[in-house]
Amino acid sequence: MPWPRASWVALISVLSAAPLASAAKDSAVPVTLAQVTAQVQRDQVVLTGSSVPWRRAELSPRVEGLVTEVLVDEGSLVAAGDAILVLDAQLAMLELEAARARAQETEAARADAIRVRDELLELKKGRHASEAEIQSAVAKVEMAAASLRGERAAVARAEELVARHRLAAPFAGMVVAKGVEVGEWVQRDEAAVELVAMDRLRVRAVLPQRDYPRIAAGADATLRFDALPEKDFTGKVLARVALGDPRSRTFPVLIDLPNPDRLLAPGMSARVRLGVDGEVGEVLTIPRDAVVAKSDGTREVWRIKTDEGVTTAWPLRVETGRAFGDRLEIVAGALAEGDRLVMLGNEQLRPGQEVLPQGDSAETAALE
Repeated sequence: MPWPRASWVALISVLSAAPLASAAKDSAVPVTLAQVTAQVQRDQVVLTGSSVPWRRAELSPRVEGLVTEVLVDEGSLVAAGDAILVLDAQLAMLELEAARARAQETEAARADAIRVRDELLELKKGRHASEAEIQSAVAKVEMAAASLRGERAAVARAEELVARHRLAAPFAGMVVAKGVEVGEWVQRDEAAVELVAMDRLRVRAVLPQRDYPRIAAGADATLRFDALPEKDFTGKVLARVALGDPRSRTFPVLIDLPNPDRLLAPGMSARVRLGVDGEVGEVLTIPRDAVVAKSDGTREVWRIKTDEGVTTAWPLRVETGRAFGDRLEIVAGALAEGDRLVMLGNEQLRPGQEVLPQGDSAETAALE
């Protein structure tokens, strides 16, 4: 019985698809390459850390009162001295006016006492004023002067009370939290806003105890943040905190980091490289991205071989040592200077798989 036409069509489709599937399986995988290099490296300590505010303050008004103006919001940048909020100061202003009036009255009384004293001193020259009258006049001048000092102090106190109805920024920074609105009553111990300085940061990192003696205040620090992976920042070690964690045997280290362009913010994660005296010597290094971590805890790289114009990738187990920025030291593994490795595209390679180098790197150009 002859096959139906539909069966022949299906068989032809299957046979035609087989070579295509085989070709797809054996097709070259696009990869980016890097090179094993030998170089003299300065000894470094590599840590992880997080940025924290250099200065942080929860601001409260110095008097209680009714909020009449809120001049900032979350995310507002303020300069030192800028107003943040204003409280109703009507009663304080009235007290200030009363204090100024009393001071003016006392000043007039002092001026009159001085006039009387001076007249009596003139009369004394003609023996028309007694010594007792003159001493009484001098005492009244001194009493008026003392009263005036007291009234002027009362004016200064009233002026200060009025000023305390205005909450100002103690330093330049960004408002990161706001807890009041117009019309609310605030207490002196109630945080109205939270302010953090942005022109510099601290980075708090964790230092293993073996490296504690090697790091001192003032040491250079190079930092790379996950938020800006292509940019290096420089800072200085501010201090080692001499109180370690007894479980992890680590110690906090604080790094001073200028942030004039405000590219960084508190809470960002960073890799920290601290320079120490001495050199490691000549070592083989490879990019971090060239290393593939296996589920059994081992590490491998994919080394490139080119034979008769065909470029293939082969796995090789390695052991890594110290980190030098974005490169790792190779302490074990049959690698040599100049070997080419797959840096990007190494996640699903098979041994001996053909690869197609991509990009403009020197390693790629050498294979083309």
